[in-house]
Amino acid sequence: MTAIPHAALALTSALDRSGHASARVLGAVTGAGDLELSEALVDLSAAKMQAKAGVAAIRFADEMWAALIELGQTRENSHNDSYS
Repeated sequence: MTAIPHAALALTSALDRSGHASARVLGAVTGAGDLELSEALVDLSAAKMQAKAGVAAIRFADEMWAALIELGQTRENSHNDSYS
C-alpha cells in the first residue's frame, strides 16, 4: 500500500521541521537568533499540523488495509460456503 510510505515521509518531514522550528524559538527567546519569536512559533505550529496530518493519513491507510483484508476474508468464506 503506497499511502503509508508517503504518510511516513510527511511525518518524518514534520518532525524535522519541528526540530528546526524549536531551535528557532529557542534562538528568538534567548536573543541568539535574528528571527522574531512569532515567526518561529508559526513555523512550530505548522510543523505540528503537518505531523497530525501524517499520523491521520497513516491511521486511515491502516484502517483501509484492515477493511480490505476483512472484505477478502468475507468473500473467501462466502465462496467456500457455496461449494459446501
